[in-house]
Amino acid sequence: MSDHATAAYLDLLGRRYSCRKFTDEQLTDEELAAILEAARLSPSARNNQPTRLCVVQDPAGLSKVDECSDCRFGASTVIVVAYDHDVSSHPTAPNGPETCDFGDIDSSIALTNMDNAVASLGLGACCVGRFDLDRVREHFAVPESYRLVCLLMVGHPDMGPAPRHFERRTLDELVSRESF
Repeated sequence: MSDHATAAYLDLLGRRYSCRKFTDEQLTDEELAAILEAARLSPSARNNQPTRLCVVQDPAGLSKVDECSDCRFGASTVIVVAYDHDVSSHPTAPNGPETCDFGDIDSSIALTNMDNAVASLGLGACCVGRFDLDRVREHFAVPESYRLVCLLMVGHPDMGPAPRHFERRTLDELVSRESF
C-alpha cells in the first residue's frame, strides 16, 4: 500500500463516527450494494462465512425495529446482523480464544467493513446493541441457530461527530510490547 493510500485509509477511519441522527432520505441501491459487498468480502475463520444480514427498509419493517429498540435514530435502513452458530468456527479451549466461537469475531469484522464502507460513501452508521432479543427474533423470523450480534443503523447523517469522538488514547496507552 502506498503512503498516500495508507494516509487516505487512516483519514477515513478518523472521519468515521457513530451517527445518532439521520435524515429520512433512503439509500440508493448502489450505496446499499456497496455496503453489503463490504460484508461479503470480509474474512472469516476457516472461511466459514457465518455472518447473516437482514436489510430492513420499508416503513412496516422500520416500525418493527422501533418496537425492538429505541435507538434507530431515524435511520432509513437497518441491517440486522447475526451469525449462524452451526456454521461458525468453534475451536476448543485451550486451543482458541476464551469465547471459543468465531462467529462474533467474524460478524464484527463484517460490521467494521460495512461501517467503513458507509463512511467512504459519505453516509452515517451506528452499531446498536440495545434491542429486545426476543422481539427481533420474532419480528424478523431469525432462525434458532442464528446468534444476534447487533442492529446497524444506516442512512444520510443529520449530525456531525460528537466532540468526544476526537478523544483518542495515545499509542503508548493502547499498546505494549512483548507483555502486557
